[in-house]
Amino acid sequence: MNIPSLTDIFSIAEQIPLAYSLLAFFLTGTVLLLLRDWRFSILALEVQYLALGAQLAHLVRPEIAFAKILVGIFVGLMLYLSARQAGWRRELTLAAGGGRALGNRSLGGGNFLPAGRFFRLIFALFLMVIAVSLAQTYLIDALPPAVSTAVYWLTLVGIGLLILSENPMKVGQGLLTLLVGFELWYTTLEGSLLIVGLWGAVNLLLALAIGYLGIARGVDLEEDF
Repeated sequence: MNIPSLTDIFSIAEQIPLAYSLLAFFLTGTVLLLLRDWRFSILALEVQYLALGAQLAHLVRPEIAFAKILVGIFVGLMLYLSARQAGWRRELTLAAGGGRALGNRSLGGGNFLPAGRFFRLIFALFLMVIAVSLAQTYLIDALPPAVSTAVYWLTLVGIGLLILSENPMKVGQGLLTLLVGFELWYTTLEGSLLIVGLWGAVNLLLALAIGYLGIARGVDLEEDF
């Protein structure tokens, strides 16, 4: 049995309609806006990078799409390990008798807006309508409608996350979502491996900074932030 090559894998990915990866973007963006649990947020971010690679498989060389997916895997691992380390640190602090002081730090992170889940769901639907309307009215360069919609949607979701939360993990996920939307557009314009590597480094450095802030701030393993 022959092991399929990278080209074979992405030739199969090219046969997957762009609408499927757009649906994945809609679902992951809604999860990021609606659910506060860090586990689901990181999983949604990982699927988001996979959807990025699936859409880029239709637009650029296979190795570039694969590089984006690989960067997303490392970003997810970095955020996951940082969140786990923050949880272990909190448990040790509680065991040492610092539970009251740590509890006063409001690990859940206050929001700038009273954003309950119903509000966040309405907000996500509102952003979805805006993204679809913008893509129908203003197509981005020569991108397919599904890709233009994804760029608008990711940009709006990233901005929404920055507005709705001040927790380092959630704010960082908003910045990473903004980057995914920008890369989805910019990679089609400048598809050199050097630029792809630079953007990959930016993603990894940002994930490292987010992880550090998450550890410093503290993330409860049972937290629904």
